[in-house]
Amino acid sequence: MNHSADAGAPPSAWIELPHFDWAPLLADGAPTLRYRKGETLFCQGDAVRHVYVVEEGRVRLVLLSAAGHEKHMAIVGTRGMVGECSAFLDGCHSVTAIASSDVVARQVGRTQLFDAMQRHPVCLRQVLWLSNVKLRILANQNLLLSQSTAAQRVAHHLVQLAVTYGRAVDGGTLISVAFTHQEMANITGLSRVMVSNVLIQLQEQGLTDKSKLHCVIRDMRGLRQRAAVL
Repeated sequence: MNHSADAGAPPSAWIELPHFDWAPLLADGAPTLRYRKGETLFCQGDAVRHVYVVEEGRVRLVLLSAAGHEKHMAIVGTRGMVGECSAFLDGCHSVTAIASSDVVARQVGRTQLFDAMQRHPVCLRQVLWLSNVKLRILANQNLLLSQSTAAQRVAHHLVQLAVTYGRAVDGGTLISVAFTHQEMANITGLSRVMVSNVLIQLQEQGLTDKSKLHCVIRDMRGLRQRAAVL
């Protein structure tokens, strides 16, 4: 993960943290659980009894309105954690966590999390970092969904993926994190068809190049101009 590039830029809604070390938190035992794509880890409003460290796969965080409308907030992958944001407030989950792919996760008790944060500074820093990143993502999502076009939303998330997970390749920047059109649709609040159409347009304009699950940014400056909202 690239923390230094484009300092101050909004973080990517795809959270991958392979370098995070949760060993002190998991040392006292944490069951390994497996979820199939589409299964729910916990629901909005449930009591927070556990948090989950994602070992494999990705988990999407979804906010549900009273009318049942969904707003997708973030997608948490390798070595990320879900459930921690609500563990310190009223003890009820503020979002629903759904497996965006097949997921392997370690289940950690709420009390176990508190103890590890008190005893191990690395755990405390990582939990605080995650909470802050999710807060920034939430703020940026609110602005995007209220003030941007479909093309701007998709372009914005591509820019942030490239800033956070990009690496230089011949002719551009490769986004090393794989994402699906459905995940992009969920995050942008668009239909999968609309996302596909925008991605095709960006490719035809020479801004991007998509191959299977990966994307190469060919013209970062041009893509930033298309994303000009934030």
